[in-house]
Amino acid sequence: MPVSLGGGGGGGVFPQFFLTKSQTWVPPMDGKIAIHVIGAGGAGAGNNGQAGGGGGYCKKNSLAVTTSGSFVVVVGAAANPPQGNYSGAGGGTSTVAGTGLSATLTANGGAGGNVNSSPNHAPGGTASNGDVNNTGGRGYSGGGGAVGVYGTGGETTNGRAGQTDAGSTQAGLANSMYGVIIGGLAGTKNTGYDTDNNTVNATPNAGDLSGGHEVRAGVAGSSNVGGSSTVGGGGGGVLDGSTAGIGIGGRGGAGLVLIQYLPW
Repeated sequence: MPVSLGGGGGGGVFPQFFLTKSQTWVPPMDGKIAIHVIGAGGAGAGNNGQAGGGGGYCKKNSLAVTTSGSFVVVVGAAANPPQGNYSGAGGGTSTVAGTGLSATLTANGGAGGNVNSSPNHAPGGTASNGDVNNTGGRGYSGGGGAVGVYGTGGETTNGRAGQTDAGSTQAGLANSMYGVIIGGLAGTKNTGYDTDNNTVNATPNAGDLSGGHEVRAGVAGSSNVGGSSTVGGGGGGVLDGSTAGIGIGGRGGAGLVLIQYLPW
């Protein structure tokens, strides 16, 4: 299946297009398409804060298109992570409007994590005007929320960051096709840290559509960076950064629009 990162498409009968930048997209051939719209995830808070919420998910199941049509695509920007005693920024909103759509497909970005975890969660982004409209998972102290493909996005459970969907393969976006979008694994909790402030038994950064995990501060005076998301998920926070070091929130995942030609 041809895949293009950043706005193009390849040959083949049923191409798919990963649009990572805002643009006007013109169908390269007649047919039917599925449109997936993903809001950006919120950034995690800096010192002693919570993780960001996951972006919203909006899907148009099937739309007939011709080469004479066009679509205005807006891709939500990733949320910049804060350093120090500050809350995280919210993720940008992604939208698609154009020929054959009666209303703009909208996936809002997730909220940024709150410093000192008050209130106790960062809301996920909402979605509207699609055949599927799912809210992103909330960010808590444990990890960022995920994009919800089959329902509300995954959230922190038992100290783990939100995962896109427990029933999917978690093989990543490159394995998406034929109207189906596939995310990656969530970031995992660090179980400790060594004297050089390296996390142990952890991969706090997340795969596609999933949440980054919190990182616990280690050595005083060091920088401690929360786990980041690649696409759509909330960034992780930093636990106790205000007392042990410089806390830098995890980056929220950028928004995305995925357009797939369908074989039916």
